[in-house]
Parts: sequence; structure tokens; C-alpha cells
Amino acid sequence: MTSQSVIARPYAEAAFSIAKQDSSIEEWSSDMQKIKAVFTNEKIISLLSNPDLSYSDKTQIFLDLFEGEISDKASSFIKVCGDNKRLKNLPEIINFFNELALESLNKKNVAVFSSFQLEEKQIQKITSALEKRLDSEVVIDFEIDKSLIGGLKIAYEDQVLDMSIKRKLGLLQAQLRN
Repeated sequence: MTSQSVIARPYAEAAFSIAKQDSSIEEWSSDMQKIKAVFTNEKIISLLSNPDLSYSDKTQIFLDLFEGEISDKASSFIKVCGDNKRLKNLPEIINFFNELALESLNKKNVAVFSSFQLEEKQIQKITSALEKRLDSEVVIDFEIDKSLIGGLKIAYEDQVLDMSIKRKLGLLQAQLRN
């Protein structure tokens, strides 16, 4: 377990505990996704690493981003993270929270990598097959990875199914070397 995990997991578990107690897991999940989305913005990242701002100022600016957008409890959670100088850990905290939320809702998080954009019919077929294989509802994150050349790579829990042409070419290359 990385040091990031050691820091992030207790915060995620605390947030999840509150969400579960209030029967608001889906609302919390939605709020968490909104919070995580801002970490793709370079200005936010530079704000959090700006040594000229106090941590309380950083927390307040961060909270102002979500004014009226997230629940009061999620705002309070951000404030707690800010008070404990953990704003930069929020993406990792949210990842752990999402794992707990999906598990409680009997859903599995799956990443599907393809070398091109998949059509809706293909997405439905993949989703159906994965739900049958995993015996639960799946939440799929589709990503494009041109290096695969063709085929798919599917990752869930601690498993990876690599059905890409890149992998097959690598295996063929290894066989030819031996």
C-alpha cells in the first residue's frame, strides 16, 4: 500500500460511512465526481501547490468552486480535507470512495481500452458480456489507446484481459526469438 493510500483510505472510508448512514451513496458519488473533475484543470493544481497562499485560503477558494453545486455534507468533507492539508489527496480519496460505493451497490468498475472509438452496439455487447461474466452491474470507463493497434484490453479488480493485436504481436515475436 503506497503512502498515498495510507493517507487517502481513512478519509474515503469516513465519507463512505456518512453516505451509507444517510442512504445517500449515489448523491455522494455524484458530488465526488464533480470534485474529481476539477483536478484535470492546471490552474487548480497550481493553486494547491502555491506556497504564497495559506491552506485556509486554498480551502476557501476550492470550496467556492462548488458553491451550490454539491451537497453541504460534501462541502464539509472538503473543508475537513482542507483543514488537514489533504486537498491534493482528493483524487486518490475519491478513487477509494468510488470503490467502496460501487461495491456496496453490487457494481464493478471496469476499464476498457480500444484503439478506436467503439460503436454503441459494440459497447452494449461488451457491457452485457462483462455483466454476465462478473455477475453484477458494471460501470465501464472506455478509453482510446492507439498503441493497441486493434482489439481490446479490459481491466477490472486485479485482472487484465488483453486481447489486443499489440499483445498478440508481442507473443509472436517472443516465439520467433525462441
